[in-house]
Amino acid sequence: MAEPDEIADEEVLLRHIPSGTTWQAPGPRITSANFRLRQARGETGLSVTRQKVTPAGRLIEVVGGDVERGSRVAFVTAGELRALGLRVVPKPLADDSGHSEIQSDSRSLDELATGKLLSKAFQFLPSEESAGDGSLNANLEPPSRP
Repeated sequence: MAEPDEIADEEVLLRHIPSGTTWQAPGPRITSANFRLRQARGETGLSVTRQKVTPAGRLIEVVGGDVERGSRVAFVTAGELRALGLRVVPKPLADDSGHSEIQSDSRSLDELATGKLLSKAFQFLPSEESAGDGSLNANLEPPSRP
């Protein structure tokens, strides 16, 4: 397999946000629970996917999410993550060649404050952009920040 391209600062990354109040608070807003490493599984980073490789609709399919039951997709740029002191590393998978990981760098993912910062950095894509046939949003520009 060829080495994946480096992830540019302006590249949009997507993360699945499951339904339920643990993951989505009223507003709706993204909770910090979405950004905790699962130590028992030996995770080295938080999974994201590169929007230019794996659009939102395909991400929902890959993770087994269900938009009708409340699954959503959130976005952030790689540069925003790096500005928080985190690293973004390509880690392609067989079913998601855009898969990447957010990893600790000068800031640790083990710190609760990092999860809170990530919950504010990530923003929901509009609901209709999270659904689809897997080809949706291949080159979609994310909505502008408020």
